[in-house]
Amino acid sequence: MDIYKPHLNSPPHWFVSNTTYIVTGSILYGKPLLNSDAKLINFCETLIERASILNWSMDAWAVMPTHYHFIARSPENAFSLKALIQAVHSINSKFVNGMDRTPGRKVWYNYWDSCIQSEHSYHARMRYVMMNPVKHGLVQNPEDYPFSSYKYFIENSEPDFQKAVFSCTDEAKIEDNF
Repeated sequence: MDIYKPHLNSPPHWFVSNTTYIVTGSILYGKPLLNSDAKLINFCETLIERASILNWSMDAWAVMPTHYHFIARSPENAFSLKALIQAVHSINSKFVNGMDRTPGRKVWYNYWDSCIQSEHSYHARMRYVMMNPVKHGLVQNPEDYPFSSYKYFIENSEPDFQKAVFSCTDEAKIEDNF
């Protein structure tokens, strides 16, 4: 079942059961608040744990100091995307603010999501997410960035699928200037 929910002062969200989404979230004012390995690890672990609890199947993710991207398949209850994001943002905000000794500070700004509608688009977005740390100058090679799914993808996906993803030359148009 497809349901469209506009929210005041935030991007509109489609909730579609059993479909693949790309989600991007940003830190308030683009500040690099995820500025330590511990903070990045906390975000990655929280995202994977909460996605599993809510039956979201993670395909790819990359977490940078100012933002994140992930690709995941929604469960039957696609409304749980909102709960997933709220939980990850809340848990990570408390962790980050605890480390920085800034209780109550707002960390996360918002998130944007869209449903991926074709195999080609899926490949382009998978490539985009896994190459995002390179795009932002955090590493020269994606295998050197520990806060993404790149290594897992290389170690666990079929060579033909890897080739389809990395040979996709289309630019995914994703808001990413944080």
